[in-house]
Amino acid sequence: MNPNRLTDVLWYGSIALEFALCGRLLASSLWRRYPRFTAFVAVLAAESVTLAVIRPYGAAFYGHVWIVTRCLALTFEILAVIEIFSLWSRNFPGIGSFGRRLFGCILVTALLTVAATLPGDATRGGWVVAYQIVSVANRGTHLLLALFLLLMLAFFARFGAPVGPNLRRHTRSMLFFLAATSITYWVVTVGRDFRMSNLLLPAISFSCLIAWLAAFRRGGEVRVRSNVSPAEMHEYEAAEALSEKLLRFEEKITVRGLLGMK
Repeated sequence: MNPNRLTDVLWYGSIALEFALCGRLLASSLWRRYPRFTAFVAVLAAESVTLAVIRPYGAAFYGHVWIVTRCLALTFEILAVIEIFSLWSRNFPGIGSFGRRLFGCILVTALLTVAATLPGDATRGGWVVAYQIVSVANRGTHLLLALFLLLMLAFFARFGAPVGPNLRRHTRSMLFFLAATSITYWVVTVGRDFRMSNLLLPAISFSCLIAWLAAFRRGGEVRVRSNVSPAEMHEYEAAEALSEKLLRFEEKITVRGLLGMK
């Protein structure tokens, strides 16, 4: 099959799958548990339809609209990943304030890793491609979120409690979507291989949308009980209480605290 023809098939097929996934989430009431992800898929569908409609009007106009829709889609994508972290955290006994610190540590680690990749865009011609900064920001955001999910999964695999099958499959699908998309945009911003990226991006979307359709199943939200003994639960609660005391002590010994300022 001609590559351009295959790209069109995957692209328009992805649009159909985006609407199908939205319909699945709405019909099964799973949107109540995954409202941010549902909104993200709806935004993707709106972006895809908009770009398909304006496609005949020229590359320049297409690029300007793409910049706007990409910024909007990335915002909802970030919210969808934060939602995943929140859902996993609920299955961690006594996480409390530690969850905020865990979120911050994972985010900083991912940010530093992404920052280390930016010189490749600047030194190998990435800044002179069409859509310039937005393309790099798009790649960086996908890589950041992929690393965030990977580090989160590593932590909860070691210390967390089990989660429902839907959430587990959803997280894996999102991780693959983010990682594969970031690698493909690296081909754009560094390798400047537009033909390959134009084929890979819709192929990734098509594959991940099928995976998401298979991931969300009725009965897949069964609450999984963790095998935490009463003694372990007491340790979690004690650790949380100690953490709260340390936070209050930290506030008191700050300059503002010593001065009696809030």
